[in-house]
Amino acid sequence: MKAQENYPIPAPTENRLFIIQHSKNHNTYVYDANFTPDKVLNEREPVSVYRVVYTDGGVIKPLTSIQRKLAYGIHARKVSESMFKLKLVSYSGLDLWMKIGQDGKAFVETYIQNQTIILTRLFLKMKEGRSDLNPKLEHVILFGFDSAGKKTSLKIIPD
Repeated sequence: MKAQENYPIPAPTENRLFIIQHSKNHNTYVYDANFTPDKVLNEREPVSVYRVVYTDGGVIKPLTSIQRKLAYGIHARKVSESMFKLKLVSYSGLDLWMKIGQDGKAFVETYIQNQTIILTRLFLKMKEGRSDLNPKLEHVILFGFDSAGKKTSLKIIPD
């Protein structure tokens, strides 16, 4: 399933969970696990979210307050020592679960349309002709791995 052609991918980090890209431009929103120096998830802010602004030469910037509150921010709730339930502020219908693997690395999975996906990327196809102040989604493509470790993708059409 093709989402985007020739989109730059940010350099990987040790704690990368997933990225979000969209059809308006190549700017990319990055979600990394936020560990304390002693390798424990930071309970107050378990996910670090920032953006790579390719329209400005690929500089890394924090989210703006509007992006954090209305678009790309994330709510996290601790479920257990090694699991947090995550919700994207702009798409609360998608349950995300951040877990710690046996290797000590964090990952995010979701269960949708009878399949589990370990998430690596979301691509948001925006409806054409909408302003940036009132964007609407045409569809979302989730990319990642299935429970057998094979690459997979799934297209969903939000309500």
